[in-house]
Parts: sequence; structure tokens; C-alpha cells
Amino acid sequence: MIVTGHQPNFLPWLGYFYKMARADCFVFADSLAFSKRSYTQRVQIKTAGGPQWLTAPILHTGYVGQVIRDVRCGGSPNWRQQLVKAIKGNYLQCPYYRRYGPAIDAILMSGEDRLAELNMQLIKYIAGELEIRTPLVTSSEMKLPPKDDPTEWIISLCKEVGATVYLSGLGGAKYQDEGAYGRGGIKLVYTDFQHPTYPQAFENFVPGLSIVDLLFNCGPDSAAILGI
Repeated sequence: MIVTGHQPNFLPWLGYFYKMARADCFVFADSLAFSKRSYTQRVQIKTAGGPQWLTAPILHTGYVGQVIRDVRCGGSPNWRQQLVKAIKGNYLQCPYYRRYGPAIDAILMSGEDRLAELNMQLIKYIAGELEIRTPLVTSSEMKLPPKDDPTEWIISLCKEVGATVYLSGLGGAKYQDEGAYGRGGIKLVYTDFQHPTYPQAFENFVPGLSIVDLLFNCGPDSAAILGI
């Protein structure tokens, strides 16, 4: 059994969904510490002027180490409308905006103010449109050890769900103790994701954007372009 996971990011990039599709179980790591201005609360979209950050504003708690599941959205009274306006303003003319835009808008405009839950609702909707059927669970539902050692935490997560293989993003090579996986009876593999080129609005192709860029431009062909 292959397990993978990641923090519940805000409208994540293509590689997030590719990794999800390649696993037998995907874990939303919502019990990890929140990092301000990380991809948990922002992502880039395409505009006429180039890539632009789309950010879900959060309420400041005044303490360090707040876990992701406890982070609340907030800011200006109309922050939801601002997100919807930014997406619509840059993607309205794309071929498939009207197919996916209303559902994404509805989630953003819902009364949900927990960042993790809002992000997970968006991710689940998009995964469904991409026909990704991987079971999704949250780390906060599990009994896991303290998070001081990232590798040991992941190994514990694997054992909790009964996985023998952990599928890691390439960025994991920077901090993981690869030898510890073998000692723990877990096989570590890295994603083979290769970013595709696809039709985009405006000039010059930009990689690494939110999955909505692919969906709005390519619609039902998105899964095939993604390689899933």
C-alpha cells in the first residue's frame, strides 16, 4: 500500500494532485504547524501581467506553533468576494471557467472560516473533477508522535494507515533521513512528476500555477494532460 500526504494547501499546484492520484491513501497533514505565507494559504494564478499571488487571509493568533487545523480565515469583511473577483477577473474568458468557476466560488463563499477545512473542500471538489478516487484522511484523526523529527513522524503515519511505501515529493529529499525509512520497514520513493505544458491565457507559459489554471483552460482534458 502506497501512502502520501501534504498540508491542506490553498488551491494547490498540479504536482499536488499528481501525487494524490499515484497513492492508495492521501493524508491531509492538518496537525502540523502552520507556516505564514506558505502554500497553505496562497498560490499563484495567471494574469495579463504575469503570475500573481492569490492569498486566503488569516486571523493572527499571537502565538507560535499554531497547528493548521486551528487557523481561521479573516481580514477585510469582503475577503471572500475579493478571492472570487480575482479568479473570475483573470479566468472568465478561459474556455472552461463557466464549467468549474461557480462550484469553486460557492466553496469560497461558504461560511467556512477554518482554513484547513476550506482548503480540503476545494481540493476534494477538484480531485473529483479530475476523477481521482484516492481515499483522503486527516492526520488530526490519527495517534501520531510529536513532530520534532519529520521522518519519524511520517514513518509513524505510514504504520498508522498500514502502508509499506511512502511517496514523497522531491522537496522531501532536503530534510528526510532516508535511511530511517528502511530501518522502519517503509520503502521511500519520490514522485516522478514532470510538469506538462498546456494552453494558457495570455502570453508565455508559466509553470507551477494553481490547478485552476489547468482546469479553466483545458477542462475535461486536464487529467490526461496531468498524466493521471
